[in-house]
Amino acid sequence: MSTIGIILLCIAAAVVFAVLLILSILKLRTRFFTPTEDKAAQQEALNRDIKAAGFAYNRKGDVFYSLMDCWQREMGYCQLYDEGSSLFNMVMHCEPVRFSYAGKRWMIELWKGQYGITTGAEVGIYNTDREDIRSERFTGPFYDCARDSERLPMSFVLRKNGRVLFKRNGLHWWLTGFRLGEFSSPDELTLDVRIRFPNRAMRDAFLGGLQELGYGGREYAVYGNTVTVHYTTPHNPQPLSHGSLQEAAVQEINEANCALYRQVTGKYTDTLDKLEYIKALVPELYEFFLHSLYGKAFYDSFRWLLDLIHAQRPAPKPVPPAPYPPGTCPSEPCAPDSCTPDSCGSPSPCRPRPDSCCLSCRPNRLCCGCCEECPYRRVSCGSRSSCQSYGSRQHMSLSYHCPDPPASEDCRTGRERRQADALSYRKAR
Repeated sequence: MSTIGIILLCIAAAVVFAVLLILSILKLRTRFFTPTEDKAAQQEALNRDIKAAGFAYNRKGDVFYSLMDCWQREMGYCQLYDEGSSLFNMVMHCEPVRFSYAGKRWMIELWKGQYGITTGAEVGIYNTDREDIRSERFTGPFYDCARDSERLPMSFVLRKNGRVLFKRNGLHWWLTGFRLGEFSSPDELTLDVRIRFPNRAMRDAFLGGLQELGYGGREYAVYGNTVTVHYTTPHNPQPLSHGSLQEAAVQEINEANCALYRQVTGKYTDTLDKLEYIKALVPELYEFFLHSLYGKAFYDSFRWLLDLIHAQRPAPKPVPPAPYPPGTCPSEPCAPDSCTPDSCGSPSPCRPRPDSCCLSCRPNRLCCGCCEECPYRRVSCGSRSSCQSYGSRQHMSLSYHCPDPPASEDCRTGRERRQADALSYRKAR
């Protein structure tokens, strides 16, 4: 036998040995695997694993969904995301509805289709008050995800060939749902979306966007400020990959992966058991699933665009401090323990504003501030003999008072001092 033949024989033997070893390990893992009986603990463990990916699982509806404050919220939206989705095994119908409201350009987009090894749907709310991005690689608007105050109550029902797959509802900026192991063509799916707007103006602006797309009376309905959209066939032009050989190849891969998932986990009916089994049997496949829904690799491919947007975003202008308004000084003086004779004449520790209308060491109403023991004593005050004792020295600020009539203007009442301070403030302005 030649040297090349011996080498090939050794390689073949090594491959056979590796395959047998892998099968033996998998068989051992399968033999000793038992799903966790505590479903609550099982769901909690799964949600810990997928939290970093921005998603969670609801066993009641057997649906995966996006978290409110997921990292995707910082990524915003632009049309390039839809154009590049097929490169990451996402084939879907996209329906952006654009309109103007409250000085911003808004977009509420509906999606339905195949997301890797899941069938799903999305409703996202976005807006912008910036100019369009203009660069060699992209020209068009870039939207920010809606803030908390801009979220809307939404719900939707996703059906496949008339059969309900799942329902979702909530106050959200990105309401989503995904069914693991389900393979679908976007044409098989219908999405009924309900959105409640805060007022008639925003509702009418959204309706105007629908009508501009060509939606007819049978495709939407209005109940007060709530709009229901029956989404079957998109009215917008779809991504360039739609209907292409590339999209067909991606769908073949998605269908094969869904079939593999169902075959490997066929002995179990509960999704939690299926995923726990895969995690124990083939951890690599489990990791693949964790990153199949809008993984960071998807947004990393658009990092150049995000860097461009952040570079163009102006820095916030500093807000100058507002002058302290007159007539709003508290009726009581500073606390005794923070205004001592040593600090009299210095900026007030209680009211550090330089334009404060309150003096730093105001006397208590029962003390003129002229006693050495008084914590509100002023430098210009007279001697201790000008005060009379009415009680214990432990409460000096309340046990000494000024003789009648007051010896100086420092013994004015709190109201008189505030009125004088307010008058001085107005004259200064």
